[in-house]
Parts: sequence; structure tokens; C-alpha cells
Amino acid sequence: MRSPGRVSELLFLYETATRRHGRLRSIAQVLGLSVQAVSLLYRDARARGWVEEVDGTYRPTLRGIEHLHGAFGNLSLDLEARRRNLAIIRQCWAVAGEDLAKGDTVSLNMEGGLLLATKGRRSPSRGRVLRPARRGELVEVGELQGVVSLEPCPVEIYVLPESWSPHDPIPLPLSHALRAGTHGLLVAEGLEAYHVMQRFARTPPLRFGGAAAARDASQVGVPALVVVTRERLPSLLRRLEEPPPAPPFLLRTLGRGRSRRPKGGP
Repeated sequence: MRSPGRVSELLFLYETATRRHGRLRSIAQVLGLSVQAVSLLYRDARARGWVEEVDGTYRPTLRGIEHLHGAFGNLSLDLEARRRNLAIIRQCWAVAGEDLAKGDTVSLNMEGGLLLATKGRRSPSRGRVLRPARRGELVEVGELQGVVSLEPCPVEIYVLPESWSPHDPIPLPLSHALRAGTHGLLVAEGLEAYHVMQRFARTPPLRFGGAAAARDASQVGVPALVVVTRERLPSLLRRLEEPPPAPPFLLRTLGRGRSRRPKGGP
């Protein structure tokens, strides 16, 4: 974005990829550049192996297409980060970590997916209490300064054995993880996964919109556990990764050997 030449280079490649141009003059007219400038762009792109002439038209090579996708992908990430920085919040609601009086200066921290306001703790984000609140109540905080520190939490993905059936024993690692109850969000991708999870989980797993929910939970530091079959895994990973950036995740492939049948199960 800081280099006009870099932007012109990408726009030149984009034109050759999306429209048929037999003359550099037509590209220059679309881009609002001189023919001499476009001629220089063409010679540089050809020297890099990004563009070639095919049947009298300028077309990008495979290397040029790869470069164009990579550059636009990086640009998209950069623009999204800048857009998020423009979302300036002047006041917000938080959970009072203790009894708070009007005018108290508080620190804001994310704990278990909840924004917590306290007087004694340090935080990059601070504000002033607008109305009094008791511990555990919602408190309105204004005069905000700084940004709340967020540490994404990995999404744990347990993949059921390829030929698993509802009558098979439950893999031990999965049953232990479900019984532990340490995950703030449980997601079942498909009926098979739901059948497994509802037999062991302390709380009902989420059946719909699980990928989006896991992304949101990860962003605010809430651990999520997802159970999925091998067939559904590619679709799940694609939904976790789009739009970027993808949350960190741990992929745990379950085997059939380390398993046992649940008490009272079939």
C-alpha cells in the first residue's frame, strides 16, 4: 500500500488475468497510467515469469497467478487488521469482579470468555466505572484506554476412527477428555459425533454452527473440543480457516486399540 509501483504491478497482473487485452494501451486506459508505465510493468512481469503473450493477448503464467493470489491474500489480512483497529469503543459492559463504586478506575481482562472489571489488577486496558455495581453484576465502564489482551486458545479436534460405528467402544482419550469437563465449548460435527459425546459429556454438545462457535470461543480464550468423523474433517477445517486468520487447533486422530466400552453402554 505504501508503494504505488507495487500496487500498479498487482493491478496490471489482475487485468491480464480477468480481461483479454491485446494491446498495452488498453491496459493503460483501464489503470489510468501512461503506455510507457504499463510497458515497464509488462517487461518487469515478463522477466519475473509472471506474464506471457498467448494468441496475441497478454495472459498471466501459473507463477503469475500464484503470485497474484498470494499478494492479494496478504493484502486482505493486512486490511482486515487495519479495519479492526478502527473499531474504537468508547464504553462497554463488563462483569464486576468486586463491588465497584462510580468513578472507580478499573482494569479490564478477559477470563473464561467474559470481560472482567477489577480495581486491583493490571491490564493493558483500563476504564472508569460509570455506575456502581456489586460483584457479579454487569457494570458499565467508560473512558476506555488501551486494548484488552486476548490469547487465542487452541481448538482440540478429535477425529473418530475411519471405520468406527455407534456400537464400537469409545476411544479412551476422548472419553477422558469429555469426562474431565475442562472445555468451555463442546461441538459435535455430525450425528455420529453427537451420539458419542452425549453419552459422556457433562453438558450437551453444540450440533449446529460449531465451526463458527469454536472460532469465537478460541478468540476469547475459551477451550473448545470438537468431535468429527474423517469424512467431515476437511469441511470442518475449511470452515475453521475461512475467513483467515484460522484459530490454533490440535488435531488428535483416535485409534481403535486404546478404547473401552462405557458403563451401561451397548
